Amino acid sequence: MGVYAAIVSLNQTMKRIFESESESKNLLSLSEISERSILGELYSVVDTMAELPSSKIVDAAAYERRVIDALLTFQHLIDSHFSDRDHDDISFTLSLSQQLEIVKDEITSFLTATSLNTNDNDQQQICSSRYSSSASSSDYNTWNQEQNLLVGLVDQIRALKKWIFDPNSYDLVKSVLGMTGIGKTSLVKQFYNDPLVIEEFETRLFLHIGPDYTRSVDIMLRVLDELGVVIPSDKLDDKDCLQKQLSEALSSQNCLIVLDDVWAADIDLILQGFPENRKGSLIIIISQIQRFHDYIYTDKFIILPFLNDDDSWKLLHQTAFSNREEKCSRELEKIGKKIAKNCEGLPAAIIQVGENLRGKTFEEWKTLSEKEDPLVITRYDDTPLSKALFFSYMMLPWCAKPLFLYMGVFPKHYGISRSKLIKLWVSEGFLDTRPGIEEIAGNALDLLIRQSVVLREKHASVNSYRFKNCRLHFTFRSLCVSEAKSEKFFHILKKYTDCTPENIRRQQRLCVHNNVVLAFTQVHEWMESVPNVRSLLCFGPKQQYPVSLPLCFRLLKVLDALAIRFYEFPHQLLALVHLMYLSITCDRELPNSISTLWNLEVLIFTRHHNIKLSNNGPIYLPIDIWNMHKLKQLYCKGFDLPPPLDDCHLESLLTVSGVSVHSCTMEVLSRIPKLTRIAVQIESAHDSTETFSFFGHLASVYEEFVSFKFVVVNPNLSSQIVRSVPNFPMNIKKISLSGCGLPWENMEVIAALPNLRVLKLRWYAFCGPLWKTSTGQFPSLEFLLLEDLDIENLEFDIQSLRWVIVRHCYKLENISNQFKYTKLLEIDDCSPSFMKKMREWQSFSGAEAKISSSITDL
Repeated sequence: MGVYAAIVSLNQTMKRIFESESESKNLLSLSEISERSILGELYSVVDTMAELPSSKIVDAAAYERRVIDALLTFQHLIDSHFSDRDHDDISFTLSLSQQLEIVKDEITSFLTATSLNTNDNDQQQICSSRYSSSASSSDYNTWNQEQNLLVGLVDQIRALKKWIFDPNSYDLVKSVLGMTGIGKTSLVKQFYNDPLVIEEFETRLFLHIGPDYTRSVDIMLRVLDELGVVIPSDKLDDKDCLQKQLSEALSSQNCLIVLDDVWAADIDLILQGFPENRKGSLIIIISQIQRFHDYIYTDKFIILPFLNDDDSWKLLHQTAFSNREEKCSRELEKIGKKIAKNCEGLPAAIIQVGENLRGKTFEEWKTLSEKEDPLVITRYDDTPLSKALFFSYMMLPWCAKPLFLYMGVFPKHYGISRSKLIKLWVSEGFLDTRPGIEEIAGNALDLLIRQSVVLREKHASVNSYRFKNCRLHFTFRSLCVSEAKSEKFFHILKKYTDCTPENIRRQQRLCVHNNVVLAFTQVHEWMESVPNVRSLLCFGPKQQYPVSLPLCFRLLKVLDALAIRFYEFPHQLLALVHLMYLSITCDRELPNSISTLWNLEVLIFTRHHNIKLSNNGPIYLPIDIWNMHKLKQLYCKGFDLPPPLDDCHLESLLTVSGVSVHSCTMEVLSRIPKLTRIAVQIESAHDSTETFSFFGHLASVYEEFVSFKFVVVNPNLSSQIVRSVPNFPMNIKKISLSGCGLPWENMEVIAALPNLRVLKLRWYAFCGPLWKTSTGQFPSLEFLLLEDLDIENLEFDIQSLRWVIVRHCYKLENISNQFKYTKLLEIDDCSPSFMKKMREWQSFSGAEAKISSSITDL
């Protein structure tokens, strides 16, 4: 999982123990052992891994694995000792010292094995040895192009030709981007070898760059060498000289330069080396590295899409039936289309599967179609695809590898919530605890997306360059699962045989993808025999009836059991003092002793049925919730925070969700000083309008606020639920309202907020036929959602607005100014006449628009 993550986890364990007054008096010797004797040496392993050239990363991974194993045993000794109330300090110190020596020995072995000769840094040696020592991400694409199996990319080839032959095109550089195996190199090679392209350019260069070229001067040297320009040895690092030489070379001829397999983190840095004075010369960059705005502004970038189902089957058919005389029956075609669909549109995977199916029987095709994945990817496979995928994984920064591997804990096709993933990463200890850690974790996820190993899905409204959901392609997920199992990082329990002792022994995390296996007594016994489990994640389908869950893991840090139903709160949980993340569904209330889980940072507590009777008052969380001082995230639908005791504060709490207005009194809010997000839900039949005074409390307590969400469930559509909109915190960024029944005249309070960037209005949030804004209102608004409203006419002019979604507004007929500043517009299921107008607007506006209807294809 990466030695860096193991070090961070050890540091966090030590920090938690030192913060426990009952244990800290015995820890002076432990502090000296861990911090003075080992951490410095461990960071030398981190530094070494970071400095290794790509050609040696794979070989070094085996030695790094041995350091990690020894370190995990070291940490396990610490955790076990302080989880055992009858621990023996003397024997513990002896065992810890012995294990410390083992860790040191493994560190020495690692540093010896990875020591580099200074001559290895010579660029000429790197250039000459690169291709034989590393599995390039373009290997599979090269083979694919040679087989002439390029399908589904006609539009992309047309776009490249238009770029070259359009006299009005002034872009000098075009990037072709996408994940490993999607056909980037194949596409560009077909374009590169097109007779019209050959005729257009005097000179063409197709250069494989690879991950060792990260500086513009190195790339310029490579290009100049191919152009036959000799550079004096004393000028090899002289950027100005190289730029002059390259400018002269490109000014004397019309040249097409293709830079394949570019791994630089910032592509723009590479392009700085190319001069502006080009005589019709053009550059194409092929890379996995993406930037967030590439997804929205694609004029300078071609991001290759996955194949649709028809093209996937076409490619599979071409590969599996290379002999034209072979016939494909209708039954086989039906099965084959299912297999092709399971490849999730990745050409390299489809070709590999087609090769495997060539000459196979009908029963073998059928067997493959019934498997979860058509391919199993491991680091030991000798196929070009597996090598390229593993190389992409190994090229991740050392601190990002455990974050990527962890994403394999989620089931296939699981839409991974960005916010949930970040909470789990932080709770697992992959990132060092510090202020703003959630932002750091978010940047790490963005890095994985930019590296094309994680697929982005739904845009985030606050930041259009970020995404709310993400997922793994099945090929990368398969690699994550196999790597994690071999490294004892996590293990998936989906069927009975997955739960045997030989499969789960020494695993750090158990992930249940089929909750039915928990019904077997034998499975419980096997799981209970694994004492070092740190995480138990239950992502199987939600259970209607309770299922027993083993909770004997004394070292457990993360328990996600939201899919498991408990009738009673499992009191065994209260002994799991290391818990940092707890997500549970229970039909009863939290116990008063919940504060014994003093390390808890995330608490998600829901009920299987949330039925509220008309005569019921608020249901409060236990008063001891105010003693959980590390709590950062609280999700408790149907429950409220009780009035606090004297001098009690939740000083770390950032997010509260699922509460009613009874949690929004001045008495409560004033005791949560760092609160930045709150989601309030009420039943209109059970809450009087007087309770809405809490709106004003937010403004009086908080100056800075990120997000406010307010939902009225089952609103009375014949009357106004909320009498007026009071003041919000002036610096609030996001407001979501639903069911309030406000007249549009009350929007002026919200429109005056200077830093509001996101406004979401759903289901009767505002009512009335006309919404009209004035000049200067909404000065910072970038995202607007209108859903299930009765509005008929919309008149506004918001220059900062970039993204608009209008959904299920069936009475809407007219919008003035036609969203003239909007870059992205989504219209879903509105009136046919309005949708027709929007299509006409799209044809001449140039903005990106998505117009869809469930009734007819517009």
